[in-house]
Amino acid sequence: MSLTATVSDITRCSLHDGPGIRTVIYFKGCGLRCKWCHNPETLQKNKQLVHYASKCIGCGRCVTLCPVHHVVQDGKLHLVREGCTACGRCSQLCPTGALKLIGEEKSIDELLEVIVKDKHFYDKSGGGVTFSGGECLLQPDFIAQLAKKCKQEGIHTAVESAFFVPWESVEKILPYIDLFFADLKIPDPEKHRTYTGQNNTRILENITRLTQTQKNVIIRIPVIPTVNDSDTDLEQFTEILNSLDKTALRVELLKYNHLSESKYQILEQPYTKFFDAPQTDEFMRSYCEYLNAKTKLPCTF
Repeated sequence: MSLTATVSDITRCSLHDGPGIRTVIYFKGCGLRCKWCHNPETLQKNKQLVHYASKCIGCGRCVTLCPVHHVVQDGKLHLVREGCTACGRCSQLCPTGALKLIGEEKSIDELLEVIVKDKHFYDKSGGGVTFSGGECLLQPDFIAQLAKKCKQEGIHTAVESAFFVPWESVEKILPYIDLFFADLKIPDPEKHRTYTGQNNTRILENITRLTQTQKNVIIRIPVIPTVNDSDTDLEQFTEILNSLDKTALRVELLKYNHLSESKYQILEQPYTKFFDAPQTDEFMRSYCEYLNAKTKLPCTF
């Protein structure tokens, strides 16, 4: 039986997920629940039905089709999610796209067909394909086989991962990945559990082993106001980075933003805002300079 995976989105011509022009594939499913997650639509592995209220014209077709899970109250459509199988029939019937199914089953060959379309852009720019999520390494056999086929096509491969997976899952993809982006979110284990739902023991073990065998690892730190930007956090980040094989590393800091708030609205999930605006360049530069001085690692933002 051929392998399939649930994909939430495919972005072509990306410039922010590795070198050159890239195709980024977002896989659904994640073992963490970071309170600032920018891709909440990827957290669940299964397909999800979302509702864009601003597009709804109140035609009632979805109610007629499925009155158990589509209810009109006070002139507005409400989804009754309990028991909904996300079959997608209502989204197919919706004339304005107010109902949409997020998540599509894709085979390895189907994704490869999309990836190779832009090979001339990869060749010209030094780009390639990036596997992201969610957590793409929850499906290591699929990623390994797809990445192997990409390598056979001469396409550069990258993985973006929080590495909250068994090491055996990481091992499966190692021969076929050219670049790793490893998320390092919060240095303190219990604080990590508070904001992501899990401690960081497995993550740090995996990143440590990764840097011992691979020479192409970029540590990404999402800088979240009041969460991991204190002097204590900086000192703890420094300790972790200095414990890793520095020949493999550079560090990339990511500014905070709350542009994903609308995604939480259509998913009907609570949103946590940590600040009203991204950090200033001056703040990020000082954060970067501290890590660079204390770890001797190249650091950018």
